[in-house]
Amino acid sequence: MNETGDFDFYPAEHSISFSSTDGEKVEIEWSDGHQSKFNFLWLRDNCPCCVHPDTMEPLFNVASIADDEFISSVSTSEEGFLQVVWSKDSHISHFHPGWLRANCFLDASNRFTPKAIAWDSKTRKEPKRFNWDEIISKTETEREWLFSLVEDGCSITQNVEPSKDGLIRITERIGVVRETNFGLFFNVEAKNGPDTAAYTEIELPPHTDLPTREYQPGLQLLHCLKNSVKGGESILVDGFRVAEEIRLNHPEAFDLLTTIPWDFGNRSTVSDYRWRAPMINVGLDGEINEVRVGNFLRVPLQVDFDLVEPMYKAYKLFETLNQEDRFKLSFRLNQGECLIFDNRRVLHARNSFDPSKGERHFCGCYIERDELWSSIRMIDRRNRQKIINSSSNE
Repeated sequence: MNETGDFDFYPAEHSISFSSTDGEKVEIEWSDGHQSKFNFLWLRDNCPCCVHPDTMEPLFNVASIADDEFISSVSTSEEGFLQVVWSKDSHISHFHPGWLRANCFLDASNRFTPKAIAWDSKTRKEPKRFNWDEIISKTETEREWLFSLVEDGCSITQNVEPSKDGLIRITERIGVVRETNFGLFFNVEAKNGPDTAAYTEIELPPHTDLPTREYQPGLQLLHCLKNSVKGGESILVDGFRVAEEIRLNHPEAFDLLTTIPWDFGNRSTVSDYRWRAPMINVGLDGEINEVRVGNFLRVPLQVDFDLVEPMYKAYKLFETLNQEDRFKLSFRLNQGECLIFDNRRVLHARNSFDPSKGERHFCGCYIERDELWSSIRMIDRRNRQKIINSSSNE
């Protein structure tokens, strides 16, 4: 069993210099002078030996902690682990120093993860570009590629085989494809009898895909197989940047857009998907974490009569800003290039094109955000394992 009680690896960069307990908490001083404090309930809940040896899932039930449970003593083992002796049944827990430091509540350096960095046409001219051969051969390039989908919410992968198989290879690098009513993979091209505006040649305004679903797809991939038409340029808008603009300059509109749901619908002759949700979602930390926009994917608004006009004014503001050039990135996606973007953040659009003069054929699919995060964590896990292996071989 992994001595940390999970599948991850934790380099022990700092050793425990001193530890003490008052029965309800453990205080640790580290070799670099940093101090940590851990609650006794938290420690008992995370005992590394109280997990299944194969799944690493907790076997200990917090509800079984007795009201009079406390820590009898703490010490440092010869291996450098924190040894905790519990008052009931003399259970002893051994906590790996690297794991403890990585989970220290008071150490902000352990909380590094990529975060969204808002952009507009002044700060970015087009999505970052990555070479597929480098992504699959260099870990650092792959990590930067994945990070860009969190930080910028978009990127372009070049030199990918212009086929569905080429797209599949990219998806396999990130995670599992999400199936929708458009299938696992879909072809974006002008069609006879289209069931969505995307399958026509008309201009598409900035929008997110499937705001009509309880959970909008996280990432969208659009891989260019052919693009010889005049027009059809791709357009991206950072919805987080626009939402922050509204929060700063139009607080009343922001309040409406974040609290009152709109009605979205995706209807065809064989299906009828609908969902109600605010156009902007704000997390408990106050950070914007989702936008839900689609002018051609709305159905009649259902709110109190007195809210109808204010709601339309707020929406008009949002829609107007989304179409201003100062927020747009406009570029042409060429054969063998795959555009990936966060569909819950980045609005996408396109200019109209003439399908009678040339071909425009993209192959697309969706992947959830948590697939991306899993891939990022796995890359970092492998890097930490390399550090540990390198140290043990010295």
